[in-house]
Order: sequence, then structure tokens, then C-alpha cells
Amino acid sequence: MFHVKHNEGNAGVFQGKNVVVTGAGRGIGRVLATGFAEQGARVLVHYAHAQSRAEEVVSQIKASGGDALTMQADLRKPAEVARLVKAAYEVLGPIDVWINNSGASANTSETRGMDEIEIFERIVQVDILGTWRCCREVEPYMRDGSCILTTGWDRAVDGAPGLPNQFYAISKGAIMSLTRCLASEYAPRVRVNCIAPGRIENDWSRGLPEKARQKATQEIPMRRWGEPEDILGTALFLASPAASFITGQTLLVNGGEIMR
Repeated sequence: MFHVKHNEGNAGVFQGKNVVVTGAGRGIGRVLATGFAEQGARVLVHYAHAQSRAEEVVSQIKASGGDALTMQADLRKPAEVARLVKAAYEVLGPIDVWINNSGASANTSETRGMDEIEIFERIVQVDILGTWRCCREVEPYMRDGSCILTTGWDRAVDGAPGLPNQFYAISKGAIMSLTRCLASEYAPRVRVNCIAPGRIENDWSRGLPEKARQKATQEIPMRRWGEPEDILGTALFLASPAASFITGQTLLVNGGEIMR
């Protein structure tokens, strides 16, 4: 598995940079927040509802000598997105990296009691419109040479049948298209790229029956599920000077399960 090198004293490529990660209280968002902090960035940990988890991330970063803070906003609400972006700029200064990690789930306790239409509309509001609003609001507050990262899904490329796959494919496919539109619009000042994860370990995947996990593993050429650190490594690269000539691209981080 790819391992991100930890830097002594937080002296890394992103030293002095300002990074915002939406939905950073758990899972991939948590790893992104702590990983950029380990590379020297000052990180804003956004959350919608999971305040205690976001505060845990900040405590973890500070305990390692890093600098972080939390901010709350419901990305379904335009006024709250505008407030988040403006407050982030007022506290941090010009934004160097904005990572749109927030996403709505279709198969957790959060959707209990919802019908299919309500679940889909929730995903659209958070994933598509939330990402779109964040990108539109933050662009004027970004430093020259900065970057925005969005989150797609590899199955939006090959067509994923059934529900909730259709919900995710529609929403993430829209985000992947939005990435190309914004990359053209914001260039040359701000780069915009998309990371499209495949099968990444999380609480849901670890709860699958072992036979289902093994079958999925055999379908991945790399013969393993991805880890959140694999997404972190991709994000660190795309946000770094090494990717200064890359914009409007979607990188599939999926062990080769889907290729294009």
C-alpha cells in the first residue's frame, strides 16, 4: 500500500499553505485533513453535523504540532456555503487548496425513513449543488496558482446498474463534468481536478460478508481494496507544484478495476 511520508516538525511541501477540506470529520476527509497538516498546511476542518468528530480531527492535528480549526456549514444551503467561504478567507487568508470531499450517503442510518426520491434529492443537494456552490464561492478567494479538488466515482465511467448505484453515478458523473467546465473557466489562475475513488475501505466495506469482500478483491487487478491514504497520496500530488500543468482531469484511484 502507498504510504505518505510523515515529515518531522510538519515541514513539508505545503508549509504555510491554507487548505480547506469539506466533510473532514471522518473517513477519507479525516485522512485528507491530517495528511495535509502533516505536510505543513494550516487546515480548516469543515463539518455539517459531526461536530465532535471534526473537533477530534483538529485535536489530533494539534497534538502532532499542526495547525487546524473547525467550521460548520450545511452545504445544501447557499447562504451557509457563502458564510463558510468568507469566514475561511477571513481566518486563513487566501486559499491554496480547496477539497470538495463532502458527500451524502444512500445506505446509512442518516437515510432511515426516506424514500428513493428523497435519498436521491439529498445526494444531489450535497454532492452536486454543494460542490458547485463551494467552487463558485471560493474561486475569488483563492491564491494565484492554487487548486480545487472534487470527488467523483469510478463507476460513473462504466455505468453502474441498480440503486443506489444510479444515484451515485449520476451525481459523481455531474461532478466530473463540472470539473472540466471549471478547469477551463478558472485557468490559468486556479487548477481544478477530480479524484474518482473505487473500492476504498470504510466502516461500510468492513461490515460486508467475507465472501463478498473476497469476490470484490479478485476483480481488482491490484488484489486489494484501497485505503484512504491512497486518496491522500493522489490529493497531495494534484495539489503540489509537481502537478502544475494538470487541470481538468479525473484520476481513477481504483487499483485498475475500471480503466479508461
